[in-house]
Amino acid sequence: MDFNEAPEKNEAANNSKNKITLLALAVVFIAPVLFAYLAYFGGWFQGGSKSKGEVIAEPWHIDDLRVTDSNFGKWVDSPYMGKWNWLLVMDDNQCLEQCQINWFLLQQTHLGLAKNVEKNNFLLVLNDSELELEGEWASIDVMQTEMSGQRILLNKGDLQGFNSKPMPVNGIYLVDPLGNIFMRYDLITNKQQAPLKSKDLRSDISRVMRVLGVSVKDE
Repeated sequence: MDFNEAPEKNEAANNSKNKITLLALAVVFIAPVLFAYLAYFGGWFQGGSKSKGEVIAEPWHIDDLRVTDSNFGKWVDSPYMGKWNWLLVMDDNQCLEQCQINWFLLQQTHLGLAKNVEKNNFLLVLNDSELELEGEWASIDVMQTEMSGQRILLNKGDLQGFNSKPMPVNGIYLVDPLGNIFMRYDLITNKQQAPLKSKDLRSDISRVMRVLGVSVKDE
């Protein structure tokens, strides 16, 4: 027996066991939540879809996005961890007119959540070019990600989410307290569209908070 090979074999075996363990944990803890999203919003039991946004059958995970920088530190230590978050994703390094309209949409919708306002937050996601944010926009939280071909690239290696394809940009995404990016909405193009879109956003997030009951921070 070549004892020099033993550590390498043991290390390979341990890595394999770790991957199996992580997969098992995903199946036990994450899959039931995702099934609940699909079942409820997809209308599997009641008939007809209940969602106003697009339910993502294979959700991404926030930790899988190829983040290059943020001005609020790591996600796990941020005000967004453990909450229901909207991501305003724009393939840009600044927040121009359409970005601003949708940002104010999220801001007003957030304030309209009443007793659930503490369970929700929203964040601007831009590309990794040097930021060009001025005035009040320079003070908002921004997460920068590597984008290519109108999509956010994902980290290499093992992923926590179920989707391994790059995530489309220029949209609003809903993220659950576990970090699953499971619903998408089209951007609005003018202020006149804001009231209806706000109603849709509020309807979905209020329903999912009430019915699915995923734990959030500080509850």
